[in-house]
Amino acid sequence: MDASDLKLLPPDIAEAAATFEAQLDACGTLDALMRLKGTFTGREHSLAARLMEALKAAPKEQKRELGALANQLKNAWEEGIKGRQEALEAVKRDHAAAASRVDPDLPPPMPLRGALHPLQRLQDRLVGIFAALGFHIEEGPEIETEAHNFDGLNIPGDHPARGSSDTFYLEQHPDLLLRTHTSPVQVRVLRRLAPELEARGGIRFVAPGRVYRKDDIDPTHSPMFHQVEGMLVGKGIGMQHLKGTLEYAMRALFGPATAIRLRPSYFPFVEPGAELDVSCPLCGGKGCRVCKGSGWVELLGAGLIHPNVLHYAGIDPEVWSGFAFGLGVERTAMMVSQTPDLRLFFENDQRFIRQMGGLD
Repeated sequence: MDASDLKLLPPDIAEAAATFEAQLDACGTLDALMRLKGTFTGREHSLAARLMEALKAAPKEQKRELGALANQLKNAWEEGIKGRQEALEAVKRDHAAAASRVDPDLPPPMPLRGALHPLQRLQDRLVGIFAALGFHIEEGPEIETEAHNFDGLNIPGDHPARGSSDTFYLEQHPDLLLRTHTSPVQVRVLRRLAPELEARGGIRFVAPGRVYRKDDIDPTHSPMFHQVEGMLVGKGIGMQHLKGTLEYAMRALFGPATAIRLRPSYFPFVEPGAELDVSCPLCGGKGCRVCKGSGWVELLGAGLIHPNVLHYAGIDPEVWSGFAFGLGVERTAMMVSQTPDLRLFFENDQRFIRQMGGLD
């Protein structure tokens, strides 16, 4: 094809056509070739598509010559790309065949050593901290009844908190749903052990597990995440016991210099309720990007068990009292590791897992 023939084309198309062979030779991978194919012969916005548009707009006396040129270019592009693709695929097959050959003189490849996922390791660590205080582990079903998930936690059907927490219901069983927190385990354990409360002298346990909410996936939210909740019931239990327990746990988790503070907050199943902040473990409370310069990071919710929750379980709140707390495993992991996006924990990218200490 003579350079004079290209003068019939728009300047940018003529320039691209003149360099097609060089661009084709530069494609060393199939991905690069597919990008070149999209540029020259793709269905929309490609050079071939624009040639057809130029042909439609051309003067009548140029249509015959321009149409022949357009067909000639399109055929040359398609044949060149097809030939290059066959060559690259042949090279890829040769490499794969060479890689599959066994060299008996080489030592065998060593498999990667597996390890627990970072979220699982942190969850186990949290459970272990409270186990040292005598808390045992309790688990419950992830498909729960409304009674355990809401009613038993002082969240009746007309409660505002219920509207913001209603989640995935089962179509065939409208009274069953995926639990929105691990607190239903607390209801189940209280009702099961209520007759033994006096003989036991109280109960204390932690409930780790997956929970579900109708949140959109973004850097800080997921429709599935993990919680660790805890509860202690005894006689004469007050806020001082809650604060002492959480202070021990936070220092065991973040270090002995960690300070905590409790701020009043509202949760339907505790009264009074509080948010617990810890001094930022990354800057030591001096102020940084993670704590937004405040020196404090909000970590969990807690409070004294609401009398209605004890009543529902058949426990006399005039005799017994207790506290409960709950924290998100992902939120804690993000804070500790300075991970900016929650989704990284769920994408199974081995580079991230290895960076978090999850692979050897």
